[in-house]
Formats: sequence, structure tokens, C-alpha cells
Amino acid sequence: MITARWGKFTIIVLFVGIIGLSVAFPPIVKAIEIDPELIEQFKENETAGYVIYFRAKANLAGAPSTNWKEQNEFINRALQENANRSQARVRSYLFGNKVPYRSVWKDNIIIVEKSDRNIFQGLQSFKEIEAIQKYKAQPKALP
Repeated sequence: MITARWGKFTIIVLFVGIIGLSVAFPPIVKAIEIDPELIEQFKENETAGYVIYFRAKANLAGAPSTNWKEQNEFINRALQENANRSQARVRSYLFGNKVPYRSVWKDNIIIVEKSDRNIFQGLQSFKEIEAIQKYKAQPKALP
């Protein structure tokens, strides 16, 4: 009888211990990859433009294979929902700091044409960001 109680007690203690450890030491999140050119640009100037890439990828496994229109609608909806979900906190941060940006849901990126160093450094705490690369405006094609 004593061993049965100790067995249950041991299981409970182990369970609580595992939960406690997972809270105290959360899973390691990969570091954000930052473009070295962007870091140099911030050393030279107070502002810079950059592109924020997000870790989340849309699940397109359930795309219908019946016709092109249904498949296209499914994929577009999945990409938009993925971008809305994964970019929400970063968009809120940028909007709250009055930083102009453009969200591109097809690639799950945000383009920041210009921000100061403090905003850039603040972005480095968002675990949903995979990389921040220097913004390179592409010249428009001549007609």
C-alpha cells in the first residue's frame, strides 16, 4: 500500500517537474538572420530600409486538385491567412511606432522602406521573424 502511494506521488512530482522545466527553460528559438550590409548601413546612417522575412509557411497540402480556379482560391486564401497570422504582432509594433511598411502576403514578408535603429533593434526580439535583409529598391522598367 505504501509503495502504490509513493508510485503515484513520484509520477505527480515528475509530471510537475517536467512542466516546471519547460516553463523555466523554453525551447530554443533560432536567432534572426540579419544582413551584414544592413548592420553597416545603420552604422553609417540613422535610418535604413529592410525586408522582414517570417518563419511561418502556409500549409498548402489540402489544395483541391479538381480545377485551377478552386486551387488558386485555396492557395491565395491560405497564403493570406498565414501572413495575417504570422505578421500580426510585427505589424502592430510598426504601426504603433508610426513606421510605414508594406505587407506582401504571397511571400510572407514586410517591406520597411525606412526606420531608425531603435525600431530595427526592437524587431530583433520577435520570434516569428526568420531574417531581416537590406531593402534594395528595384528600378522600374522603362516603357
